[in-house]
Amino acid sequence: MLTHLIADDGKVHVKLPLSQSLPLLKTIETEALHLGSGPVKVHVFIDPLCPHSRNFVEMVAESEKMRSRYSYNFYLYTLPRLHSEAMVATIFSAENPLQLLLKVMVKREEVETTEHNSAAVRQKIEAIEAVARKLDVYKRPYMIMVKKPKKKRGQ
Repeated sequence: MLTHLIADDGKVHVKLPLSQSLPLLKTIETEALHLGSGPVKVHVFIDPLCPHSRNFVEMVAESEKMRSRYSYNFYLYTLPRLHSEAMVATIFSAENPLQLLLKVMVKREEVETTEHNSAAVRQKIEAIEAVARKLDVYKRPYMIMVKKPKKKRGQ
């Protein structure tokens, strides 16, 4: 079953069922920046310069309750209008990418971007972009929540 959504831009977006989305997400899970330890997995596509993404990441980072209930996989996926490609490459190139992401998005510190031509960084960015296009990710943050069936959650 496919769900059709009409976004503000008037374009019809097709939401894939979880049975098709989850195998795609599994291919890029190693590229994600992980935050939280909860049993419910949440896949979130964010742009580090997007104000809505920043608000969401800040809310997660500052809420112990959210981090204990959910396990967040953040995928850096740029919005063309924000020109954040250099920032995404800088974050992926950092010694501790999650720490730099939080510095940029939560603390809102200015971070100097540098030119990164690393094949590994390009590969991460391209892998996330390919999956995001297949999932028709059209906004940021874009979330996919994966709950275990109640029987498996012990209820």
